[in-house]
Order: sequence, then C-alpha cells, then structure tokens
Amino acid sequence: MTAPQNILFIRLSSIGDIILTTPVVRCVREKFPEATISFVIKKEYYSLIQHNPHIQHIYTYEKKKGEKNWRKLCKELKNKKFDWIVDLHRNLRSLYLKQILGRVFTTTYNKLIYARTMLVLFGVDLYKSPKLVMLRYFEAVEKLHISYDNLGTEIIYNQQDEDFTRDVMTREGIDLTKEIITICPSASFTNKRWLPERFAAVGDLLIENYQCQIVFLGGKSDYELCNQIRTMMKNQSYNLAGKLPLLSSAKLLKISKLVLSNDSGMMHLAQSQKRPVVAIFGSTVKQLGYFPIPNNSEIAEVHLPCRPCTHIGQNKCPKKHFKCMKEVSIELVLSKIKKLLAIC
Repeated sequence: MTAPQNILFIRLSSIGDIILTTPVVRCVREKFPEATISFVIKKEYYSLIQHNPHIQHIYTYEKKKGEKNWRKLCKELKNKKFDWIVDLHRNLRSLYLKQILGRVFTTTYNKLIYARTMLVLFGVDLYKSPKLVMLRYFEAVEKLHISYDNLGTEIIYNQQDEDFTRDVMTREGIDLTKEIITICPSASFTNKRWLPERFAAVGDLLIENYQCQIVFLGGKSDYELCNQIRTMMKNQSYNLAGKLPLLSSAKLLKISKLVLSNDSGMMHLAQSQKRPVVAIFGSTVKQLGYFPIPNNSEIAEVHLPCRPCTHIGQNKCPKKHFKCMKEVSIELVLSKIKKLLAIC
C-alpha cells in the first residue's frame, strides 16, 4: 500500500476507550506526517480529542437523534474519499459505516470475544497474558509497520480549561499551594465501586498522614455519592463532581499528587496526565485489558474464583456477596498509595 493521505479513525465511545486510542493516533501521525487524519466519535466525548494536534477533522454522532442521524453522517463521510479506515470500535455501527464507505483499505483489532466469553462465563482463561487494550489497538496499524512509542496516552486541554479549573477550585476554598490527592469513587456500574465508607476512611488517613487536601471528582451523577463519602469523613474535603467538564477535570488530575480511582474512565484520564494512579479492581480483571498502564500505577484487588463476573460491569453481584470489593481492605489500598507516594 502506498502512503495513505486521508485516514479515518472510528471510536465512538466511551471515555476510557477513547483515551486509549490516542497513542495509536499519535504514532500514525508520526509515520505519515503529511496525511489528513479524521476521527468519528459520539458528540458527548468530542472534548476529549478537540485539542489533539494530530487530528484535523472530527465528525460527531448524536445517539439521542436515532439511527437516521448515524446514517446521515455515514453518507456525509462517503464523500470524503478516505483511503484508510482504522476501526477501533468494531461494532454494528462501525460495520455499517465501513459498508457505506465501500472498497476502502480497512484495518481493525482483535476484541478477543471468544476468550472474553470463556473467562467471564466459564472461568476458563485463554489469555496468554494480560495485554492492554491500548496495545491491542496497535494491531490495527501493524500492517503499516507502526508500533507503540512508549509515551502513554494524552488528553490535551487549553488555557481556558486551565483557568476555569483554577477559578472553580478557588471558589470552593481549595488551597492551590497545598498538595491535592484526588479520589474518583464512582464507576459506570455499581459492582465496580469500592465501598463509600472505605473511601472516607482512606481520605481521612491521607489528610492526617500527608497533610494533603482530598478532592472528590466525577460527573454530575456522582455528586451525591461524593457528598455521601464526605459526610462520613472527620476531616474537611472538597466535592468537584459535576462542577468540572472533562478537560477541566484533566487539569485537576494533572496537578494532583496522586489519584485513587475505581476501574473507570477517570482512571484513564488521570493516566493521560501522567499522574500516579491507584486503581481498585473488583468485578473486572487485568486479562480484559483495561488495567492502568503499569508505569506509575498500582492495582488493589483480591483474587477470587468468581472474578471476573462481567467484562464491563453490572449493577449487582451475581453471587450476592460482593466479596471482590468487600475484601479489598483499607490497609491494602493504603499500602498501594504509600508505595507510589514514596517514589513520586
């Protein structure tokens, strides 16, 4: 194949998955500096790539407008004359788009659906070893001799995002000169969330032992959870859940000493800012590929025969005991935090 001139990336959602595509986009740009790179994404995640210097055009899709909106966008993209499609989603919508675009050179990655199904449903581990989804995405570009550059993920904000973050923090009474540890206690499904009272206990101990400020972060739907945890604490903490858009959240994470998170998009957003991350894993496991990049991260988990019970999360424990989170102790999480704080 000759050097592509017009490249389209497909990854519609969600926060973590989109963040994990950024190294691939960067390395494709490095390989083909003269090419035009476009990206198709759900509108609610547009901000994650709006300042990405490697992407020239972003096309957005609004799910709430129905399938007609998707079909209209696909027809629009057909006129763009792409010569390479990099499908990093591999679902029915991306399949439909590829059919509409016709005979265009297309590459994708292996979602390992059979191995995932065997592990989740039958406890049979067919994975040779855990491999980051980020690295599996590179399977979609390896035919063109493109490999990972070891520079991690990247989400870029601008001065306006930075100023907004500082304004909100000042208004909330956060001391910008004092160290911050950010806690992201939510996740898309409840069985991926550590216990609120344990987040509270860890927050208090961090304040007492490290004289830091504890800031809770998440989306609008996480505000009440964060407030619930704050009421359990003895010391003052701050709740910025729902008060910062994604790029301003990235700025807060960037200036944090460390981030404590469940297996969630916030974990990946923190890593895109090169911050130390302690991630708590319950119903999901490393084999599924969404664990944090090993550099500067620790995972707090317990090994149980019922893990994983899902590949994305559920809102209840199938075994009704929730041991995967209940057996992750405060001491275990603190030990992971102390390990990272000792080197950062």
